[in-house]
Amino acid sequence: MSSNKPHIDSSNAIYERAKKIIPSGGQTFSKGVSQFVDGFAPKYLDRGKGSKVWDVDGNEYLDYVMGCHPIILGYADPDVNQAVIDQLEKGSTFSLQNELEVTVSEMLIEAVPCAEMVRFGKNGADATSIGVRIARAVTERDHIAYCGYHGWHDWFIANTDLNSGIPDFNKQLAHSFKYNDLDSLEKIFDDFPDQVAIVIMEPLSVLEPECQNTGCSNFDCQKFCRHHFLHEVHRMTKEKGALLMFDEIITGFRFSHGGAQELTGVTPDLTSLAKAISNAIPLSAIVGKKEYMEVLDQTFFSFTYGGDCIGLAAAEACIPKLKREKVSKHLWEVGAVLKDGINELSANHNLEDFVSCIGYPCRSVISINGNGIFDDLMVKSYLQQELIRRGILWAAYHAISWSHSEDQIKQTLVAYDEAFALLKAAIGSGKSLEALLEGKPVKQVFRKVADFSSYTVKKS
Repeated sequence: MSSNKPHIDSSNAIYERAKKIIPSGGQTFSKGVSQFVDGFAPKYLDRGKGSKVWDVDGNEYLDYVMGCHPIILGYADPDVNQAVIDQLEKGSTFSLQNELEVTVSEMLIEAVPCAEMVRFGKNGADATSIGVRIARAVTERDHIAYCGYHGWHDWFIANTDLNSGIPDFNKQLAHSFKYNDLDSLEKIFDDFPDQVAIVIMEPLSVLEPECQNTGCSNFDCQKFCRHHFLHEVHRMTKEKGALLMFDEIITGFRFSHGGAQELTGVTPDLTSLAKAISNAIPLSAIVGKKEYMEVLDQTFFSFTYGGDCIGLAAAEACIPKLKREKVSKHLWEVGAVLKDGINELSANHNLEDFVSCIGYPCRSVISINGNGIFDDLMVKSYLQQELIRRGILWAAYHAISWSHSEDQIKQTLVAYDEAFALLKAAIGSGKSLEALLEGKPVKQVFRKVADFSSYTVKKS
């Protein structure tokens, strides 16, 4: 494991070209320069295989970003790749529909509890936003209650500070509630009686849904009991005449083959899917109960690349493999070793007040607290720097894939051990982390005007 600063001359040269012709220098904020230590971290990747990536300067990294979660099997999975190659030989977008639309729809209906009908998009924001439109059409209501992150469209992003160009009325129609806080959701229904069309939320992110019944005994109230938060949200939406939509862009096929709804026993009315369904080949889906999905006969959701066969071919290969190889089980098992190992190392270095690994093994997050000594983002930047120095590509979460091996987890824990030792030494020395940083610190993507975060970890 290297402990040298990576050479990134080619990355820097490409970025100089990009700044002149691409707004913000790139296409996706969470993959951009602001999210990695500028001057130290690579800016451009060239290729990936399994759980590893190589940047344009030839540096090798063990990747935990994994394309922002969609690469669940691993980069360049041979089965998915072959399916895509075979389909390319046939064609991608046709003048009529293709049987793959039906085949992959049948696969999703078999896997996802709420799925009775399916429509496809190309990215997650497509699926979440058409879900909102369906709910508005069904209920003839306009207001939205949301919890978590749901994409770039006007109805959601209006309540952030990156809302230039978005009409103000969107801010008045979307209202955030807090995870595990049933009162915050009920207040929205009370403030806007008979006006809320949909409750849309990430069902599982970092926090576990808490029991809402104070009368539960320890025996009765086990993990995901019948009184947990998601069950109560489901009950409330039914009482208030709103639809419930789970945004399973991240949780779908990762937390369980049938997603968070299979794991928790709560079946929503609608679900948005993307990322894992096709191992990062662009594809998304809105699935749900027939009585609601049929409204798409009357509301417009249509575009040239709807039903594009490349993403569908990838999904046709990916979804059965996820089930056949018991991928979700692997993510939980390997992820547990990583999560427990990080927390043990944090305790060994007396860093529990600064760093902890939280969330679920299949998708854990590093919670960072500067504890009044350092800025939170400076701590994140320093840890990122030292992990990258040791060959770990890291953005404060672990998007574990089927390709991550036990040996690679051990390698990662060695890197964490060394990085934690350096952080502990910095705390003891009284030096600023900024003086130890060999580049510019990471920044937040946007400030949340409304508190829609479903967990308490510092997000960027």
